[in-house]
Amino acid sequence: KQWYQRRVAITAGDAIHMYNSMAMVLNNISRSLEQAKIIVEMLSLKDCQLFLKLISCNQEQGYLAAVLGNIAVTDEGRKLLLQESLFSELISLLTMPGNIIVRRNIARLLRNLSFDTKTHNIFLQFLPQIVYPLVGGEEVEDEDMEKLPLDLQYLPEDKCRESDLQTRILLSDTLFQIGGSFSVREKFREENYYVLLKNYDQWEEDMDARERIQNVIYLIVQEDGEVDLRKEGELPQGLEKEDQVVHVERDNQNVEILKENGGS
Repeated sequence: KQWYQRRVAITAGDAIHMYNSMAMVLNNISRSLEQAKIIVEMLSLKDCQLFLKLISCNQEQGYLAAVLGNIAVTDEGRKLLLQESLFSELISLLTMPGNIIVRRNIARLLRNLSFDTKTHNIFLQFLPQIVYPLVGGEEVEDEDMEKLPLDLQYLPEDKCRESDLQTRILLSDTLFQIGGSFSVREKFREENYYVLLKNYDQWEEDMDARERIQNVIYLIVQEDGEVDLRKEGELPQGLEKEDQVVHVERDNQNVEILKENGGS
């Protein structure tokens, strides 16, 4: 704890190179669940806000975003990160220009949060921001366009998708996880996310990434009674009773969706 307090004091000074080195160490020692629990006990909302300020100002190399992703696997870390004033700022970093590492680590943070089904209703409020990096400038029919969220309508033709493959995969995984909740699937359908995700699938060249987004599309187009939405393995339990779906094995990144008839 004394080391952590010393690190915070250094961030207030001009020794940015030393700060980055110590932020890297903090990232390394918070990777295990037990260490992440210790780290989160030392953090306050103000500390996390300071982290975000430094990230937003591009004063760090992405290590602090990784630390926040590490603590997202703990109960206390999720409570801290999901505070409205903090979470909306975190989401905004998904489109931070010029820093792939930050964007990737924020996407990883979201993926880690999404494993807890209690977070899904919060994600509902930020679906356009999560999907935005996966959206390009393809033409969309007016009828389909009108159903989309306002933030995703009439994007410029030169709108570029996220350039980092790992970030795109992590965002697809997040959409897949939160799609395990009935309310999220309803929102996917009501606001016509299928059109945008289909365009992304057709654009994506990496086969692994395509498989991830196709699993999300599958959740949208299938009738809920035809899909088993129950999560197993290391993922948290507690899906809503209406939901039945998805055996998911992470971090080997194997995804298997089983129908009632046993087919895949």
